[in-house]
Amino acid sequence: MKFNGYTNKVKLEKDILKKQSVDFHNIYLDKENEYNFLKQLKDINQDILLAPLKFYWKDNQLFSEYKFLRDFQTLKDIKITKEIIDNVVNLIKKLHNFNSKEFKIKKFDYHKLLATFKNNTNTLLFNFELHFNEISKEIDKFDGLDLVLSHNDLVPGNILVNKNKIILIDYDYISLNNKFFDIASFISETLNDDEKMIKYFIKQCIEKELIYVDEIGILNSMIKYQDLLWTLWANFMLEKKKQIIFKEIFESKLERLKSRKIY
Repeated sequence: MKFNGYTNKVKLEKDILKKQSVDFHNIYLDKENEYNFLKQLKDINQDILLAPLKFYWKDNQLFSEYKFLRDFQTLKDIKITKEIIDNVVNLIKKLHNFNSKEFKIKKFDYHKLLATFKNNTNTLLFNFELHFNEISKEIDKFDGLDLVLSHNDLVPGNILVNKNKIILIDYDYISLNNKFFDIASFISETLNDDEKMIKYFIKQCIEKELIYVDEIGILNSMIKYQDLLWTLWANFMLEKKKQIIFKEIFESKLERLKSRKIY
């Protein structure tokens, strides 16, 4: 049995999910950083991050193995309810409550990742200059915020649920970052343009004190940054891979970038 992954070769053997990193993605992913994170994750007593059974670094590639959780579904496969959102809020709070100073991993670089996709794409399919100019004014504010352990990629396929149990998988983008990135990631990557659920999610984040009312402006800027970032990623992937899936992703993310509401 094989699984489709954008950044890793993935296969299932006897309930063991085996992953091998793909060199192409090294232009924007730091797999050695992920390897360093896995070395620390194996020694932590926690229940929200799927820990590897085995992992190693060989020939500049990361190899890892995980237990296949047959009783869990990803958020791609189920309807997102308020109960699920409540569980996601609790999950993010637990993640951000880890002592970030204990993790010897890199800090997220806002300028570098944007520039990587922009500078390595020959043909941008939209004039992004206005969006670049707007977000560039905000990035310096991000860099001065307190750091937490941040997953940075809360797409539906990385969030597993089984009743009230919820787990995060895949650590391609793991880093130290501010608290707003994961919150904005869940909005930009999973809730998308479901305004009712976005407002409920933000309300719950405020009630659980992940963020405060006077910080909503920073959250809006972070959502804007991610809408731009992942639109550029899709443009880059479409040009390099020439697969229809990336055309569809690009079009949906571009539309969201242009029409995103302020919360």
